[in-house]
Amino acid sequence: MFESVMPYRREAATLLSQQISSDSFPQAVLFAGSRYSGRLTLAMESARVLSCSNTGEANCACRSCIDFSWYAMDNVIAVGNRDHVTRIDAHLAEFLRLGTQESHKRLVRALRLMLLQYHGALLGSTESKNSSTFNAAASLDEFLLSSDDIDRPEGRKEYVRQLTDLLKPLQSSRSRSGALSIAQVRALQEWTMQTSFGRQNRFILLEGVEQSTEGARNSLLKMLEEPPAHTYLFLLSEQPSRLLATILSRVQRHHVSPYSEGEKNRLLADLFFIDGAEHPSVEEYFLSRAGIPCEKIRSLAKRYAQASGAREAIGREELDVMCTELDEPVRLGYFLSEFQRSVREMFLCGTLAESRAARLVSVAGEAEMKASVYNQSGRLMVETLHYRLLEES
Repeated sequence: MFESVMPYRREAATLLSQQISSDSFPQAVLFAGSRYSGRLTLAMESARVLSCSNTGEANCACRSCIDFSWYAMDNVIAVGNRDHVTRIDAHLAEFLRLGTQESHKRLVRALRLMLLQYHGALLGSTESKNSSTFNAAASLDEFLLSSDDIDRPEGRKEYVRQLTDLLKPLQSSRSRSGALSIAQVRALQEWTMQTSFGRQNRFILLEGVEQSTEGARNSLLKMLEEPPAHTYLFLLSEQPSRLLATILSRVQRHHVSPYSEGEKNRLLADLFFIDGAEHPSVEEYFLSRAGIPCEKIRSLAKRYAQASGAREAIGREELDVMCTELDEPVRLGYFLSEFQRSVREMFLCGTLAESRAARLVSVAGEAEMKASVYNQSGRLMVETLHYRLLEES
């Protein structure tokens, strides 16, 4: 079990495998780590093994494992603040470039992962005006069942064109799935009580719980206190310290560290047949394949960090350029992570005091969380954060 991720996430995969083998795997687990660290991959592989009719070995041919190989299972629901659009765009580009069965499977899995948030059990938790997105999701899922004529370049282009059209209603509704709501938690609770699943294990994946509403967190806490039978709750978090202490006390934490240079290079070489050394991180690779100007954003983040560290006000014209460039959530998120990395580098180089560096990183993290919770525009956040950082002692 966990053979597919063992080369890249050996420590975490080994521990999870041991827990399942010894029948000590908990019902509530927190996978804590940065974006693009493989948190969700570990969670999904855990769900596959726990659902397997055999012993969870790689390439198992049981019905459940076949469904999991294409993410076509119906016993998993995943909701949260995941950036699906960028990942799908990257996989679309890779499918056109490689044209292999594996690149097609990765694309389908990325699409179906997004569709898990449109599970029928959640239909009643959405406003009626948004129910059309569930219809769009159903149309996309139906299209994925047919993959004729994708072996030829012309067929792949037509396939991608049709996919792009079907994705538009879902992408336009929100480029990043929203924070967990109390209505969704209640719908999930009802789903776990359904008897149609019998003794089949069910899995709920919640990403970015720290950015959810207070009501949603309180309802989730009740589920964690007494998890329903045959139900596993997987929480994925970039900032577990922001979770309620009562939630943390009821989950077993698995820290997923960033990929080492060797792990990153091997993953990119094995999956995408590229030289991993050409990309500083897995995240940068995906973002660049999706058309995000990572090098430019890194440059802006470095400039922003240097100005903040020196308490230097950035000129109006230059700040406007930054605000315009970073007005999209994905770009803003990458910018803020690079800003924090630049601040840490300044501290390590001795150009910034430890106390001030820690404060700048903390304030930026708080601003990012609030921007996500309140759906604040990137333009406004970049400007207001700059002036606030200048005032920090």
